[in-house]
Amino acid sequence: MSQTDSDHAAADAVVAHHSELAAALTRHVASVRAAARAGSDARWREPRQRLVTWLRTELLPHAAAEETAMYRPAMAQDRGRLLVEGMLAEHRAIGRLVAELETAGTAVDAAGAARALAALVEVHLDKENSLVLPLLLATDGVSLAGILGGMHELLGSSEQAAHGGCGCGCDHAEAADLPAPLLTLDAG
Repeated sequence: MSQTDSDHAAADAVVAHHSELAAALTRHVASVRAAARAGSDARWREPRQRLVTWLRTELLPHAAAEETAMYRPAMAQDRGRLLVEGMLAEHRAIGRLVAELETAGTAVDAAGAARALAALVEVHLDKENSLVLPLLLATDGVSLAGILGGMHELLGSSEQAAHGGCGCGCDHAEAADLPAPLLTLDAG
């Protein structure tokens, strides 16, 4: 098993970006749900649209980048094939929930789709952190740092990070006030 410091740093960067994505999603979903509870038909559409825009510009491109960078080498491992097939099925389910949210005709439907999406993404990110990353770290001949090199869609752009942003589209000052799911990497 070959695990370099750069591979562990790359895994830590993925986990950190997943935490940032989860915090931004939590903030957006809370906004949709609060607007739906307010009961005004007009008030829920704007937060729903902000969430859909964020999903289409941040979360879905992140998922596509993962499929290219991380899922292909994980699927090449016998013990990773079924895991990755399940992860890809979850990506398709996430896409269907995004479409459901986008076409929701009522505040209740939008809030329900948003909450279901958040629950699925939380479980999905946990599996990436606790199953996919350790598999890649433990695979001889696979350098996580190498396969993630230049994948700013997956980790957040370094240009944005240099300007105080993570690339996840969230407002860190606002997101810092919300509890984010604890996402860890257990390579053991």
